[in-house]
Amino acid sequence: MNEPGGTRLSGKLIVGLTGNIATGKSAVMRLAAEHGALTIDADKIVHELQDHDTEMQAAIGVAFGREVRLEDGRIDRRTLGKIVFGDAQAMADLEAIIHPYVRREVAKRIKESDKSIVFIEAIKLLEGALAKICHQIWVTRCSRQRQLDRLRICRGMDTETAVTRIKAQPSQEEKVARADIVIDTEGLMIDTEKQFAMAWERLPDPRLAGTRLLPDLPPQPPPQAAAPTPRPSAAELAPMEIAVETVDRPEGLEVRRARPADVAAMLLLMHKATNGAVQMKRAELLMALSERGYFIGQIGTEISALMGWNIDSQVARIDQIFIHPLEATMTTGLAILEEVEKSADAHVCEIILAFIADDAPPEIEQTFDRQAFGPANPTNLPQVWQRAVDESQPEGTHLRLKVLRDRRLQQ
Repeated sequence: MNEPGGTRLSGKLIVGLTGNIATGKSAVMRLAAEHGALTIDADKIVHELQDHDTEMQAAIGVAFGREVRLEDGRIDRRTLGKIVFGDAQAMADLEAIIHPYVRREVAKRIKESDKSIVFIEAIKLLEGALAKICHQIWVTRCSRQRQLDRLRICRGMDTETAVTRIKAQPSQEEKVARADIVIDTEGLMIDTEKQFAMAWERLPDPRLAGTRLLPDLPPQPPPQAAAPTPRPSAAELAPMEIAVETVDRPEGLEVRRARPADVAAMLLLMHKATNGAVQMKRAELLMALSERGYFIGQIGTEISALMGWNIDSQVARIDQIFIHPLEATMTTGLAILEEVEKSADAHVCEIILAFIADDAPPEIEQTFDRQAFGPANPTNLPQVWQRAVDESQPEGTHLRLKVLRDRRLQQ
């Protein structure tokens, strides 16, 4: 049964398999396949998507730079690994990009298969959303020396690289503590097979297993018709004379302040909203986050609007506006404007200046119309507001404003 956010699935038993590097997950997956289960390797899915999914390739390229893409568009995993390995924030940014695509592909394979038992292998299963769809969690473990031997012998790693890889992962104890079944692969293969056979026999009947919601990528916000309403200049009106139309917010809409963990999604939205015209690196955006405020608008997990703004001397300024798709202007875009106004009012601002790109699509203009931001000639403003415009207006933009407190207009 389809419902918002995914598909409700019953009649299948889903087992999540995880464990640290070189602890025998592949052997357990092979045994599961031999017993008739559908086996899904989430880490292999990541590689497949990096090679073939153009949308995911673009997202990673935007977040980490063009150098992580090969000439044919595929992701250069070696170059990408050098960036994210050892950088926890960069790794978190990468995972924020890839996990929704992996979840969608996993859900697709489960729904399309007639197998009643499914094994999903993922080294970071417990850290992500896939664990929520599993009826049981299985964990493989072995000694660190056994891990080291397998990495050197089976994967050809030098000792230093192998040790670094092992130390980079969470302790095995953390995963074992959350396991329903633990498979110890320290000994011979026959020992692993005996443990697997015992655990397999104890699996519950798939027909009696509880239902699970298989997640999909959230849809884009639905378009909402909104005709622009002509308004006089806000500089000619007192705030209480402006009638602002209200729009019902769709379910799941959220406006919040951006966090460092949002950097990858923010870069991708900037890229989409400007057709690649805005090129900003992760480090630059992280620095910007420490110096100014950003509001994010999203429905579910899909970020579709972003505005950068700041306050100085009782004047609020919106100088960065990114919305994609444009239909989201009247949902997440309008919701952000409402939050900016609330925050500006709480900081006792007199006015909000909005600097809109001269080539901005009409949908952006309509959003500011709906929130009663009127066009204005800076020369007609009180001197202190004129100075604020002169000091902060970016090139290639025009001004819209909204008066919150009309004390200066009455002077």
